[in-house]
Amino acid sequence: MTLDVFKLASTPAKGAVIFLHGGGLRRGSKKHVLGKDLYFNSLGYNFVSCNYPLSAECTACLIDDQLLALRSLDKWVGTELRTLSQVEPSSPVIFLGHSAGAYLLALAVSKGLFCNPRTSFILVDSAAYDLSKRYGAARPNVRLEIERLVGYEDGNKGSLDELISAYSPVSNLLQCPAGGPGPDMGWVYLATTRKRFSLDSSTVLASLLKSKLNMHASVKAYPLSHVDISREIAYPDSEIGRDIAHLLGNM
Repeated sequence: MTLDVFKLASTPAKGAVIFLHGGGLRRGSKKHVLGKDLYFNSLGYNFVSCNYPLSAECTACLIDDQLLALRSLDKWVGTELRTLSQVEPSSPVIFLGHSAGAYLLALAVSKGLFCNPRTSFILVDSAAYDLSKRYGAARPNVRLEIERLVGYEDGNKGSLDELISAYSPVSNLLQCPAGGPGPDMGWVYLATTRKRFSLDSSTVLASLLKSKLNMHASVKAYPLSHVDISREIAYPDSEIGRDIAHLLGNM
């Protein structure tokens, strides 16, 4: 994974926002990164845009490669992030993901990554938090894509349902004992469109993050398209832009 860093030049940063783009796990699109750097810098935060792998090179499964990259990112945040510019030791880290990026962040958290004090999440419009349910209701072409992403091939040992469940944030959290990492965990804000799968899976994920990881989690549905909900984050006068500014202003 490589990182594009946009840091404050003349003043200490309040913290850092780390962005994982959407556009699909195998394609990716960074067209909506532009503007977010300036917006979060204007709020006093360093901005880091992540370039996660879009093809499997280290494993037979693309999502496993992406999880390896996120493990490296988790270590980098713990050892290197605060050397970017002057920040307080207790300054917050906010992970922001849209679509595929939001799914990857949720999956990483469900597998124990990024569960650090003063770490919070803004997850924007993914329908894949409950991947098993999404697969069950999907059209044949979407089912085939999910099978490819999780590394399923005819003749694999074990059932397809079990394999998909292993890559489902909701399924993973259901297996976790209640009680979570502890009281220092941050919050999760799930911004979603009003499409059924996005809203339903966001609501279920929020409930599990509360009960399993002791995180404060909230959901808000916006009357926006899947593309516009990400783009409008960078607009200070948009509803979602104002909501995020309010969240960061209270940290």
